[in-house]
Amino acid sequence: MDLPGSASAVIALAGGSSSSASGSTFQSPTSSTGTGFGTASQSSLTSTGLTETSTASSSGNSSGNSSSLPAYPLVRLNDRDYLRDQDGQQQYPLPCDLPEMHRQILRSLMLLRVFGAPFCSPHLADHPPRRVLEIACGSGVWSGLCHDYFARRGHANIQFTGIDLVAAAPDLRKRGVHWQFKRHDLRKARLPFPDGYFDFVFIKDTGAIPSSPAQQAYGLCEPLRVLQPGGTLEVWDSDWVFRSLLPNPAPAHSWTASREQEIADATATYTFTAATPFTHAQNPYLRDYNTWVERAFDRRKLSALPCATIGLSFTAEVDTFERVENRRIAIPLSEMRWERDQQPQPQPQQSQQSQQSTARPKPPPLSLTPEQIAIRRTALLTVLQMIEGLEPMLMQASGKSRDEWDRWWAAMTTDLLYRGGLAGGECLEVSAWWGRKSSV
Repeated sequence: MDLPGSASAVIALAGGSSSSASGSTFQSPTSSTGTGFGTASQSSLTSTGLTETSTASSSGNSSGNSSSLPAYPLVRLNDRDYLRDQDGQQQYPLPCDLPEMHRQILRSLMLLRVFGAPFCSPHLADHPPRRVLEIACGSGVWSGLCHDYFARRGHANIQFTGIDLVAAAPDLRKRGVHWQFKRHDLRKARLPFPDGYFDFVFIKDTGAIPSSPAQQAYGLCEPLRVLQPGGTLEVWDSDWVFRSLLPNPAPAHSWTASREQEIADATATYTFTAATPFTHAQNPYLRDYNTWVERAFDRRKLSALPCATIGLSFTAEVDTFERVENRRIAIPLSEMRWERDQQPQPQPQQSQQSQQSTARPKPPPLSLTPEQIAIRRTALLTVLQMIEGLEPMLMQASGKSRDEWDRWWAAMTTDLLYRGGLAGGECLEVSAWWGRKSSV
């Protein structure tokens, strides 16, 4: 694979995570995974608030108009730190603290494994960019891994720029990355860069950001504005609701030599299209969660299905791109019942001529390897950590009291982690969309 060591990092992270049903608290994985990320200063993420000084100093290389931004203090809810909006309303539903940062790093490592590289656009592999923008960069883990990917191929002088409201990324220059950070409120309509400045713009997991480029009416206009003609725009996201994959789905690609399908087979994931058969989540706890998150997101005018929204945004700009492509992957959260039930059975002896006449392409092996198990376990852990992070919003949407929520949480984690409650085919659905900006 193109990411040596990433699979072992995922396994190490999955093995290092643990859960506790009492108190709805997860012990997040540590940053000792060999990636060198997730070590933002504790002083910049305290329960007493996030000051202008601490955010500027946490990455050591903040630049741009951070002094013109007001302080965005954190509010403490259920022992987690959340961003408090200027009007006093908590708008961004996920926490802004180290456990959430670690969850995002773990999710990023998993996505790089199932996609096979830090990007899906085949053009970039042979035509490395010069200037890269990562929108909503968070801990900067993607920029660091993307730098490593190109550096292994002899392209170490690529300039990376990250923008986000909170300066949580460490100074990647200490790792040899040509890096700069710009603090910027992504809810503002205009990105703080000139037209055509970048030749690769990357956006990941912005579906929960109000007025984010992936969600609002202006769609991809701003990312495309700062992208030069011939440059690549790529967007990754994960849906917030869960469905169950029906047995024996046809692959999105041919069984012939297809790199995408080879990666899917190696990771025990499933490529899919809009025609792939899914059904509602079979697990009752995930059905509860789906109801609550859709209700809460609807109130906030957000989409619980950002992957579909991203596709619509690319379709709306189809005349701006030379070509639009996508990859959609379903990552099972556990071993599925129909995978177990379809283990190959011994066949009676047949003549060689009969065997040749009935030969068909063999399906992927159903016996999961340790790495494939770790990928599914990682997906499940990041989902449970995400639900824990959404707790204040979900409690409000469910109408549950503190005691009622704690009982629900304890029953859910026990069912999902220890009682095989996900054998019905529940999957984490992730998508990547990309296109090259037209030169004319």
